[in-house]
Amino acid sequence: MGGSINLVSKSLDDTKMIAHKIVEDFILGKNRCIVFLKGDLGSGKTTFVRFALEKLGIKEDKFNGSPTFTIVNEYGNVFHIDLYRLKSKEDVFGSGIDEYLTKDGIFFVEWPEILDIKPDVLIEFLDISDKEREIHVYSG
Repeated sequence: MGGSINLVSKSLDDTKMIAHKIVEDFILGKNRCIVFLKGDLGSGKTTFVRFALEKLGIKEDKFNGSPTFTIVNEYGNVFHIDLYRLKSKEDVFGSGIDEYLTKDGIFFVEWPEILDIKPDVLIEFLDISDKEREIHVYSG
């Protein structure tokens, strides 16, 4: 499925429903899918990943939170990657992230700006208020 959708989350329940819909519409059934997550700190990227993992069959008690310091959390063939601490392309190569991204699997990548690859799905999180977020999804 290609194209784009724009959604608004006003609660955790909305975010969960949106994450499940995005997984169903854009990710399920693929052997390999790279999902870029863009947004300010605290905009809901990691919460979205938690709910997406749930839809992919990974129970919440297995969710390890944000991999800001470990860079990658692995859940079988699903990878949650957080590049916040990496500042250059050399850091990406030095961390081994480039090797992960050559594998089959589902990759949720936070702070992907330093990567030189095109995602299958781009999700942007924009704060509207303390509790509301616009979630823009692009697939191509």
